[in-house]
Amino acid sequence: MKNLDYFQQFLPQKKEENLSTKEVWSYTRVSSKDQFEKNTSVANQITTNKEFARKSNFDIVLEFGGTYESGKSDFTRKEFKRLIDKVESCRKKPYAILVFKMSRFSRSGGNAIGLVNHLVDELGIHLIETSSGTNTMSERGKAAIYESLFHAYKENLERKEIIIPNMKIFLQNGYRFGAAPFGYDHYGPRVRREGFLSSKQKMVINAEGKIFREAWEWKATGNFSDAQILAKLSARGIELTKQQINKSWRNPFYCGINISKMLEAPVKGEWEPLIPVELFIKVQEILSHNHSGYQHNNENDKRPLNRIIKCDGCGHFMVGYEVIKKGLHYYKCRNCNGVSINANSTAKSRKKGANVIFEEFLDGYTLDENLLPLIKLQIEKIFYQYNDHNQQDASVLENQLKDLDVTIKNLKIRFGMAEIDKETFNLTMNHLKEKSTQINKELNHAKPQLSNLDKMIEESLEKATNINKIWGSSNLDDKRALCNLLFPGGIYYDAKNHQYLTRGVNEYLLLIKSLSSGYDKIKKETFQQNIEKSPSVARTRFELVTSGL
Repeated sequence: MKNLDYFQQFLPQKKEENLSTKEVWSYTRVSSKDQFEKNTSVANQITTNKEFARKSNFDIVLEFGGTYESGKSDFTRKEFKRLIDKVESCRKKPYAILVFKMSRFSRSGGNAIGLVNHLVDELGIHLIETSSGTNTMSERGKAAIYESLFHAYKENLERKEIIIPNMKIFLQNGYRFGAAPFGYDHYGPRVRREGFLSSKQKMVINAEGKIFREAWEWKATGNFSDAQILAKLSARGIELTKQQINKSWRNPFYCGINISKMLEAPVKGEWEPLIPVELFIKVQEILSHNHSGYQHNNENDKRPLNRIIKCDGCGHFMVGYEVIKKGLHYYKCRNCNGVSINANSTAKSRKKGANVIFEEFLDGYTLDENLLPLIKLQIEKIFYQYNDHNQQDASVLENQLKDLDVTIKNLKIRFGMAEIDKETFNLTMNHLKEKSTQINKELNHAKPQLSNLDKMIEESLEKATNINKIWGSSNLDDKRALCNLLFPGGIYYDAKNHQYLTRGVNEYLLLIKSLSSGYDKIKKETFQQNIEKSPSVARTRFELVTSGL
């Protein structure tokens, strides 16, 4: 047999590593923002990685991380995901990825081991722990890396078993994790904002929150879209996006309720609610008919009844829309099939448009100006009649006020003559002033404001004769406000009879209408009898609530 040296040429040749492949990447991180800001862990990791690379003749060409990212899940970490995506997609792979400790790379256990196996065996990229020098360049080193990753997973699990129960207790006590939502200032032991450090967590309504409270009131009326509310807030100096306000509507925090994935049931929060629970529920009911919670501000003067009229069949608002090809506008109920009406009358339409019959509907509540003097006279009589007992109350209160003035005068005289000391004088005077203030409050409530009565009646009746003109000259927001004032019970479209119905009319408007109708029947029975039969007149007191007419 020939010398064995002859067969040396047939041995598989080991591939010599090209020095150019000694390019490596670096990955660093800490788990929390608090760690990132308080200690120098990230800086230390970066320094250690760089020093290890220098001693090993490696060249760090890319760095990832350098910030805080939780290790509980791998691919929810932006920097970690960027690292793996880059490794997968780049043509020239790095020789290795440098990590200070395996717990900084991952704490996900089996998933991390599988990922390392993929990097090493399939992509040919090593993993090196720079704090110990352990690496995947040998099978024993790979096993050591796997063991470190599993240890990190086990350590994380043990932490959860201690920390999570305490976190649940914290939440059950009415506190919350994370920053307070818009409208609140957050005070606490970990807050870094100057002036907001506190030994105990507090959520306090701020100036923006007080304004935002109004937005909930607007939303609860059902008369404003989110776009309109955002515009109103903007005018008050608050800029929110439609996504922010939509998210706010669905956050029980604002009514003082604490919710969390870690809680089995909602609990009462330890902060002042911005709104009552009832208001929050009312907004949710409105949102249930508008799944997005946001409406584009597509208001149009040709559809002034949008979100004013409701479908008599289901009670939901009818929505305006335009058929662009035809240039025609309509109102439609989204819940009832076939309930749709032209906004405006056209030459081809068989029925009057919704806007036209609405103006006719308003005409039914418009006062004939020829009746103004008689109506005014009767309203004055009703006002005095129903405020007669208040006049008597006012007389009694005025007498009490006169007696009190005499008492105060005598007190001053006694003090001036040194019959009582200063402390007694001040104590008695404060008591008498408080009593005087209370009597004046009662007097203002009981005594009719006669000085402006004539002007108030004239102005309100003049507006009652021009309801349609006021409607036509108002903008969209004012039209909604006018309808809410005149018809607090809402306006409903009866598709079957093609007419509008209302389930509640402003009492003053109803009174005017009953008086007007009474004059038409004056030959059959006395007018006073008609008035006494009217169900719309208040029994105890009659007041002119007419500012919006």
